Amino acid sequence: MPSVAASPVAPVGRPASPEPPQTLLSRDFILLFCMTMFCNSFIAVFYCFEQWLETMTISPNWRGVLLSSMFAMVLLFRPLASVYLLRRGKLLAMAISIVISSCVMLAYTYVGGPHAIGLIWVLRIVQGIALAVFSSCTVAVLVSCIPKGQSARGFAIFSLTMLLPYSIIPAAAEPILPLLGGEAGLFAISALLGIPSLLMLIPLAPRLRTPEMPSEDGGGLSRRALWQSVSHSGLFFVYMACLTFSIMTILAIFFIKGLCSVTGAHPAWFFSIYTLTIILVRLAGSNRLDTLPRYRVTLLCSLVLTFCMLGLAWGPLWAFVPLTCLYGLGLGLLYPLLAAAVYDRSTPDTRSINSNVMMATFDASGMLAPLIGGMVVDAGFGYRGVFTATAISVGLCGCCMLADRLRMSLRERKQNAEL
Repeated sequence: MPSVAASPVAPVGRPASPEPPQTLLSRDFILLFCMTMFCNSFIAVFYCFEQWLETMTISPNWRGVLLSSMFAMVLLFRPLASVYLLRRGKLLAMAISIVISSCVMLAYTYVGGPHAIGLIWVLRIVQGIALAVFSSCTVAVLVSCIPKGQSARGFAIFSLTMLLPYSIIPAAAEPILPLLGGEAGLFAISALLGIPSLLMLIPLAPRLRTPEMPSEDGGGLSRRALWQSVSHSGLFFVYMACLTFSIMTILAIFFIKGLCSVTGAHPAWFFSIYTLTIILVRLAGSNRLDTLPRYRVTLLCSLVLTFCMLGLAWGPLWAFVPLTCLYGLGLGLLYPLLAAAVYDRSTPDTRSINSNVMMATFDASGMLAPLIGGMVVDAGFGYRGVFTATAISVGLCGCCMLADRLRMSLRERKQNAEL
């Protein structure tokens, strides 16, 4: 699934680095992949965050607020990080953000008492700011590592930096949670993953010390540039598809453990099965992703994912595994195709701002989805109702891509008529 740290996006301004290499799996790409994978483990451990909040007798609405607050900070601070940090060296900023994230993971073990909600809120805010800084710096290097013509393949492979932690951590954590003293102990143990992340900075240091240069027209992530991209780039419906698709994935990640407590399924199986399916799809078919008919495949994937979400919520227990496999298949194809649609339909001059707007939709989904889930649970519809909402959300994703296809067809007819 897409993550805020691993989503494909171009940096604000043009990088001072040389032209992208012809080989996708370059040294910097591999190092960046490993570092991001370790840091994304800080997010993967939050698969049980909502259940942890429930054990602390925190109300559903507050659970939604606490879940979304970290992503709200990413949404607010990523533009600032892009404007002010990427024009300078990124090494120190990335090192500090990794250290802060590790310290926050340790601090969860000390949360408790009457002020627990306030303390958790502060920790989520701090971690969200650190994540915004880290991901803004990370994607600046990522885009320069992707060769021309390999956008979907590059995005698909790099998205494994989130999938691998989700395929390992829930399955490994569920059996040992009692030994760790619960979810807070798991959060604390995950702080150790900051050590290999810091070690990855050493070989990347020469590149990270090079500041990003602003574009010749002085373009940054300004409000005017954002509005221009949304209203005149022709990508509005694609952005909405990214938003609704990502809302589905965030809801599934944070509320699957709650749903499994109702249906009797195993949440660790969900993460392991769907992430391994995505990994197999992308490793086996990454070379063909850029040749697929995008509108047909995205619409088909949206329908499949809608069916999967409804099946997980209301279907029989025996269907859990096959539906999870289908979910992984749809997710493995849909995400890189949506990202590549933004990348390929942008000119070199607009690719930066258009990709940043796409990143903003992923950030916004991280903020909106937990709030939606919390409201659905608080309204009495339970976890089945949350997964019904995920089906509606991914269905809207397909509708948005259909609307985009119709708009493109109408524009082509108009241009042909003028000729």
